[in-house]
Amino acid sequence: MKKYQTEFKLEVVKSFLAGEGGAKLLARRWSLPEEKVRTWVSHYRLHGIDGLRPKRSAYSAQFKLQVLSHQDREQLSSRQVAAVYDIRNPNQVVVWRRKLDEGGVEALGSGKQGRPNMKPEQRCPAPPGPVMTDSAQTLREENTRLRAEVAYLKKLQALIRAKRSAVPTKRV
Repeated sequence: MKKYQTEFKLEVVKSFLAGEGGAKLLARRWSLPEEKVRTWVSHYRLHGIDGLRPKRSAYSAQFKLQVLSHQDREQLSSRQVAAVYDIRNPNQVVVWRRKLDEGGVEALGSGKQGRPNMKPEQRCPAPPGPVMTDSAQTLREENTRLRAEVAYLKKLQALIRAKRSAVPTKRV
C-alpha cells in the first residue's frame, strides 16, 4: 500500500473542495484511487488536518462494537462510519463486521493487538561442525539433482520456443 504525505493529501482535498473536479477527475489527475480522494475529503471535513495525518491505533472490542452498532443504527457505509470515528482504513470496519457475523462478539476481541515483534527469538546456537546424517545428505543431493533437471527442462523449452518463432510458417 502506497503512503501519501499529509501535504499531498491536503492539496488533493483542497482541489476537491475548491470545485476543481469530482473525485473521479481528481483521482485521474493525481494518479491515485478514487476511493482515496473520497476518504480523505470525508476525514478532512470531520476532523480537519488531523484527519489526514498518519495514525496508529489499537481498537478495543467495545469500541469496535460501538462503531458497528452506530453503522447499523444510522445505516452508514463503512467509509462514512470510519470517517465519523476517525478510522483511517474504511476496510477495517468491513473486517470487523465479518468477524462479528462469523464469530460473534468474542471474535472482535481476539487476536494480538499491535504489530508483531520484529526481534527474532533468542535460540541456542547450533552445535558446531557439519554433523549431517545420511538421510539429510541424500535429500540434499536429490534436491541438487532435481534443481539441475528443472533448469535443463526450462532451457530446452526456451530453445524449442526460439526455434518455432524463427521458422516462418507457410499458409496455403
